[in-house]
Formats: sequence, structure tokens, C-alpha cells
Amino acid sequence: MARILVTGGTGALGSAVVNHLKSTDDHVRLLSRKPAPADLESGIEWARGDIASGVGLIEALKNVDIVVNCTGDGKNVYETDVLGVKRLAKSAKQAGVHHFFHISIVGIERIDLDYYRHKVSAEAAVIDSGVPYSIQRVTQFHTLLDFIISKLKGSSEGYILPIAHDALFQLIDTRDVTAYIAPFLTAEPVGRLPDVGGSEILRVAEIARTYLKARGIDNPAFVDPEKGFFPPSAVEAFRQGINTVPENRYGQITWADYVGEMVSSYIE
Repeated sequence: MARILVTGGTGALGSAVVNHLKSTDDHVRLLSRKPAPADLESGIEWARGDIASGVGLIEALKNVDIVVNCTGDGKNVYETDVLGVKRLAKSAKQAGVHHFFHISIVGIERIDLDYYRHKVSAEAAVIDSGVPYSIQRVTQFHTLLDFIISKLKGSSEGYILPIAHDALFQLIDTRDVTAYIAPFLTAEPVGRLPDVGGSEILRVAEIARTYLKARGIDNPAFVDPEKGFFPPSAVEAFRQGINTVPENRYGQITWADYVGEMVSSYIE
């Protein structure tokens, strides 16, 4: 039985990882900046702390064998994903952690985006810390495109997309990511693992069409944005599929499946 600390344990991926680990014999400790909920499930240990400030970190790492780093903060990327990950990895090394499993993003060194440059720096921080590590790069989550596509705006010419219609995404569900990485967590650290993405590669227009169809809107017209969610340089990289891994597709939950689940949850 391993003692596993999941950082970012209440986020999109972290919560999926924690949910999976509950079904194993491993001891699960969740690190979050939030206080423990009153209805915390039995079998999960809650550690309150913040890798950006270092508060609670030493206590959270005590007697831990494996760290699964699912941390991410789009608003404070440098403080959390660079300085915070550096602090976390160094602290894990000092605490004698046997395996630091770090989640990253496909194509980050080839896409012109500050957020991705910080993710590259986070990987370097893990490597330079000296902690035994594995780095798993994955493609964008369903949850990200759900958030972005929800910004669709109607106009007289059609729905204005938040990203150009021909940008490509190989979306993957966090539950599929969890299933994919599960065997690696308790294995020996291997450094950089092969990149992985979802089972389908879709253009933004297809993603938006499925999103709207689930809400009862058929055959919508689309208009590209004058200024979109991502800068033009990043969109061009997405058009080229730099953020995809066609040779390593994984998962059972499609974008249509995910959208259908979300709509059903709204109705309920």
C-alpha cells in the first residue's frame, strides 16, 4: 500500500484522480487551499496548504511515497505552476518521496503562449529538483473547451466562436486521463512518458456544433472572432495540430458523451 498525496486535489483532474484512488488499497491524502468539507468521505485525508506560499507543505508531504501533481492556476500561473511546483518538487525530494508524478500539456514548447512557457518551466523545475519523477503530457480536457465554448455569442451572421473554426483539439476526459495514468503512479519513475490524447481530433466548429446540438440548436452558422480566447500565434499552432497526439489516442468518453452528461446534469 502506497501513501499518495494528490496536489490540486479538488480541481478537474485532481478530483478525478482522488475518486479513482478511493477504490484502491492506497492511502490517499488530498492537498488543497480550501478547508476540508464537513461531509469529507472516509478514507481520504485532507491536508490544507498552498504550494505557492509553502504553507502546510511540509506537513502534507510527511510519510508520503508518491506525489501526483495536478496543480494548475490560470490566474496565478507563474506563482503556482513555476515557483510553486519548484517548491513542491524540492520539498518532495527533501521529504524522501519515491515518485513525483507531474501532469503537463502536449506541445507546450512549440506553442507561443505565456501559460505554456510557464508549464515548460514547471517541467524543468521538477527535473532540476532531483526528485525521482515521471512527466505525463496530455491534451486539453473536455472541461477547458466546455468553459471556452460557453462564451459563444449570437450575432446576425451566426454564432461568434471564441476560437477560429479550424483550430484542432484532441480533447480527453479527466476520467480517461486518470485511467491511463493509474498504472504508472505506483510504478518506478521513468522520466518523460509518451504524450497521450483523447480518442478523437475535432475542429472548433465541430466542437461548437455538438455543444449547441445538445442544447436543441441544429445547423448553426459560425463566425470567427476578431479577437479570440487565444492569440493568433497559438491559434495557428492549433490549426497545425501541434497540441495533438494522433499516434497515441486513448479513452472512451467522447466530447458528445461529455456534453450530453453536462446537459443532463443541468436538467436534473
